[in-house]
Amino acid sequence: MRELELRSVANDDELARANELMAKAHYRTFFDALHWLETCGVGYPGFQREHTRIALWHGELAGALRVTTHTIRIGEARLKTGGLGWITTESRHRHRGVARELMCDTLNYLKGQQYHLSMLFGIPNFYHRFGFVSSLAEYAALVPVTEAVMVPHAPYRTRPGKPGDIQAIQKIHYADDAEVACSHVRSSAHITNKWEHWKSVRVLTDEVGKVLAYFLPHRLEDEILVEESGVSDRSWCGAVTHAAAAMAMEECVSKIRFAGPPTHPLIQYLHQYKSTHEMRIHRDEGGMMAFVNLGEALESMIPEWESRLLRSAVRDVRTEFTLLIERKPYRVRANRGAVDIDGTNGKNKVSLTPQELIHLLTGYGFLPEILELKRRMLTPPARAFLEAVFPKRTPYVWAVDRF
Repeated sequence: MRELELRSVANDDELARANELMAKAHYRTFFDALHWLETCGVGYPGFQREHTRIALWHGELAGALRVTTHTIRIGEARLKTGGLGWITTESRHRHRGVARELMCDTLNYLKGQQYHLSMLFGIPNFYHRFGFVSSLAEYAALVPVTEAVMVPHAPYRTRPGKPGDIQAIQKIHYADDAEVACSHVRSSAHITNKWEHWKSVRVLTDEVGKVLAYFLPHRLEDEILVEESGVSDRSWCGAVTHAAAAMAMEECVSKIRFAGPPTHPLIQYLHQYKSTHEMRIHRDEGGMMAFVNLGEALESMIPEWESRLLRSAVRDVRTEFTLLIERKPYRVRANRGAVDIDGTNGKNKVSLTPQELIHLLTGYGFLPEILELKRRMLTPPARAFLEAVFPKRTPYVWAVDRF
């Protein structure tokens, strides 16, 4: 499109105009949005001015978006992920393909900057055309206050969290999130940068003041939403549940909604009590992911695949499979516990779409179900190798890490 210029902001004036345009798209909280973009956003770990991407129609600002840089973990693997947010088109420039061109330009930028994946939390029926596929479900456990207040618990003290607690919170969170795929690897700076959101956090301590659990509550119309929680060990799950119930009673609400994936220790603990466990899936909207550089993403999975292979029945076997993704081969070989990948044809071919591979990589999809629909010729060792490296997982991103 000759009328459209696509690039990063070039100076502070362009950055200010892009921030205002993006904030206007969130008109109900314009000043909060602008505050984030102007202060928190530019201080977010890894942020650079070129992460604000703009579209100019004959020199006039027509669209903008913001990139945030994250590292997500899938077991032992770490993948560089570009988060796309604040995607906005000026109202008088809509229906001209501005958002489409801006997305394509930004994905090319991410590829040039060696990102592996891209992630967004988007509107329905738009982002799939850029290769994004729904990959992140929503999970919560809803507990009546009358039930939560009765749970047995260890003696605890609770108090408002403070910046000095961030290191303890980080340590607890990292351990609790070990089985969660796609969770963001946080540094203390990630919480410090979003302290306005975190300032309602409550910490639970023992009698000497050591932080052993925490929860992040928000009062909604008829419930307490615990947006995130963490326990140093499972014996503190009852204390967190009881502390949240005490807050709910003070606020005169009848239920508590604990957000969190099924693998989280607190969510698993609540299975023994009266509770409603929810899983919400939004097709072609919400939490979506796409490959930016497929080959590099697969290479980054090698530490996790070797770890899983060494714990499998084929750890001492030499075998291979070949993924055919849009007719391009990726041969993955196992040699007595070591894994290597190259771009040549090999044995045991399986043809997949990039979206199906995203689901396998993140564990969102079931390998047997996907293979059932495919033409393939797999030896038993090759199938066992596939099953070892593509297990079912629970991909999830905590709300406070979203963009």
